[in-house]
Amino acid sequence: MTHLQSAPACGSITDLETQPSLEVALLTWEYAAIPSAGGHVASEVAHALADHGANVRVFTMDSDTRAMTDHERIEVIGCAGRITGMRRIAHYISGLDLLASASAFRDCLLEEHERRPFDIIESTSQGGPAAMLLGEGLPIVIRTAAPQVMEQLDLTGMSARLSSAIASGLEAKCIAGADMVISNSPAHAAAVRDWYGMKPGQPHQITPVSVNPGLANQGRKAPYPPAHARLRLARIGDASARTSFMESLAAFDLVLRALREKGKPLPELHLIGLDDGTFDEARRILGLDEVTANQIFDHGQLRETSTGHVLARCHFVLAPWRLASTGAAYQQAAAFGRPLILSAEDPTAKDFIERHQCGVVAANSDPENIAQAILELEANRPMQLKMRAAGRSHAERWTRQALGARTLQAYRRALKLEEINLPGLVPAQGTALVRSRFA
Repeated sequence: MTHLQSAPACGSITDLETQPSLEVALLTWEYAAIPSAGGHVASEVAHALADHGANVRVFTMDSDTRAMTDHERIEVIGCAGRITGMRRIAHYISGLDLLASASAFRDCLLEEHERRPFDIIESTSQGGPAAMLLGEGLPIVIRTAAPQVMEQLDLTGMSARLSSAIASGLEAKCIAGADMVISNSPAHAAAVRDWYGMKPGQPHQITPVSVNPGLANQGRKAPYPPAHARLRLARIGDASARTSFMESLAAFDLVLRALREKGKPLPELHLIGLDDGTFDEARRILGLDEVTANQIFDHGQLRETSTGHVLARCHFVLAPWRLASTGAAYQQAAAFGRPLILSAEDPTAKDFIERHQCGVVAANSDPENIAQAILELEANRPMQLKMRAAGRSHAERWTRQALGARTLQAYRRALKLEEINLPGLVPAQGTALVRSRFA
């Protein structure tokens, strides 16, 4: 690969309009029509950059094909087809699968770089997909998520220890070698520094993820449920121990029993993002009775429009996680003006509520504390409406356009360019960073 030279600083947006578009490689594990948290972040970043004039090629491991997308500047390149031979063998061994994937990402990206050169690489931190691209001459930006080990809290044994060790090593290597690190909140940034022992002075920027504009528009139009409506809770996310899934179900059971004793209508819990069969297994393990189970609606994997339809019917979003990976569900709840039920175990949760005042924080992720937080908010209609207004106010300020502008500023620092003035963080359409190799 050709080693790139940093460009001299540019003075204004006017200078940039005459330059070719920035070419970005974006590494993600998923980029699907029904987004996971990681897929949602990748989609928002890609669209935010494309809307500002960058060309984005997304490298993903959940596809083996190449395809254009709903945006003329975004192309998806599937890397799963590179998992062959020894890589295929390694892919079935916990931990070694990450090494095989990192190798496949590297080969795909280098080949694409030869075809049409990139200016910069952005990658998720989780699992270290960019670990084998360090030192290749391209600036690398790492957007942090929860460490892979946090997705395996419920796994034990030698295999889990090997997987955790390899994942942690790859993630630490990516963080240490990055030209810029992006975290979603000040608390998350502090945790990242602790997890990986970041060196003093390494560029590190705070940039939350945005909400799909279509979903945000649904949120703006969605009225809040009336005071007499039965309590409805929404939960967005997988069933990992990190997301306190089992605790959330147990807490809902406590809430249902408490409201039934008061003679109130039975509440509902709407689950979004679970794999098939997950809820049935959890119900069996927890021993939930038929009354409780009948008030829980498992919607499975949903597109964002369908997610909006569910959120519009609910009062609160239940997200008492031990650690938020991306904070995407927090932003979605704010966009709909739905108060959040969070956990103090997640430093990002405390930071988000302190800044935006759009939810309550349970003492921890135990079912009793989650249930207490739900019941206290359920009984305080004025507080619900106050939190609704605060969430919507935050959502109006933090948009996909703002995400793109902040990300471009991060890229300028990674490329060792001076920051430029982006009034209101909203540059004019069609502007982009100067391409380093054309400077």
